[in-house]
Amino acid sequence: MKITQVEIFHVHKRPKSGQRPILVRVDTDEGIYGVGEAGMAYGVGGSAAANMIKDLAALIIGQDPFNTEAIWEKFFKNTFWGQGGGTVVFSGISALDIALWDIKGKALSVPVYKLLGGKVQQNLRVYASQIQFGWGPVRGGKAKKEEYAEEARKALAEGYDAVKVDVLALNKEGKTDGVHLEGPLPPAVIKLGAERIKAVREAVGDDVDIIIENHSHTDIVSAIQFAKAVEEYNIFFYEEINTPLNPSLLKKAKEKIDIPLAAGERIYARWGFLPFFTDHSIDVAQPDAGSCGGLTEFKKIADLAHVHEITVQAHVAGTGVAEVAAIHAETAIPNFCIHEHHQKALLPEYIELCVHNYQPVKGRYTAPNLPGLGQDFTEKVYNDSDRILVK
Repeated sequence: MKITQVEIFHVHKRPKSGQRPILVRVDTDEGIYGVGEAGMAYGVGGSAAANMIKDLAALIIGQDPFNTEAIWEKFFKNTFWGQGGGTVVFSGISALDIALWDIKGKALSVPVYKLLGGKVQQNLRVYASQIQFGWGPVRGGKAKKEEYAEEARKALAEGYDAVKVDVLALNKEGKTDGVHLEGPLPPAVIKLGAERIKAVREAVGDDVDIIIENHSHTDIVSAIQFAKAVEEYNIFFYEEINTPLNPSLLKKAKEKIDIPLAAGERIYARWGFLPFFTDHSIDVAQPDAGSCGGLTEFKKIADLAHVHEITVQAHVAGTGVAEVAAIHAETAIPNFCIHEHHQKALLPEYIELCVHNYQPVKGRYTAPNLPGLGQDFTEKVYNDSDRILVK
């Protein structure tokens, strides 16, 4: 079997989320193709992943798609910039790597999780992620503490027993205008965030876990300060509390915060995670299969985390391709923590891009048993994208 062509789909801007997913299809001479997705598809510069995939794709035409390890090393060692790391390079590697695993699973008529080591997890516990935007098919920032409580109750009614919320990113009008979270926080900012967390806790009770997301908007000064204000609410973990670019800072914060810490969506490959694992500054690692280096690298990051007694939760904020890739990866690791189900996965503009709409049932996921990833594109992707063909 040989790779004959690669097609990249830069999907036109989604009307509600304002984001442009980047999807890839890898074809072979046996008629089997695989699909993948780049994690770097939102934020300023997100489009860079499309051209990164194009450049990398030229290196694998004519290659055997089963040789994922050799291809990964080729991307890493023979591209010069591969060993420099970073979001763009590793998102390109990731999208292609995921598609190659999809091909392998289809060719062997087995689901990807079996190729990654088999089913360690019978089902995955799931949390409702980013409820500050609402929990449902309509997206919009929430302002009042009562709204945060109501969105948490919606997730609870669907069977979730864990929610994640960023209570500092939006001001009292539910907007980002004027929000500044570095350095000592004014009392009004702390009060606003703490009241939102208190409202969520009172709404869901003591048996539901709450995860606080900071999106690295805080630094260690403000993150420590806010942690003290919310520790009493029994927080499951505290995520991306500062920039991941200086690993030593997180260790200093951990010494003063009595909440488990999580990070990883902007950390790439084993080399990027190593300093955080070595000093145990994070308790939950969150690699994104679409940007950490693909399923090949995700498994290695998870194994390295296991050595350091750190659990793993895949970061997921993409289409149904990213979702199912994460499900396969997490199913096959022993140190799984919890699965992220992003609010974007509820939006029709994302659901319409994939054939299968995998949604949790009573707050749990089970990996699909279809060959490969068990996912494919709808005609919407082919008709509603800027397309790049490499052959």
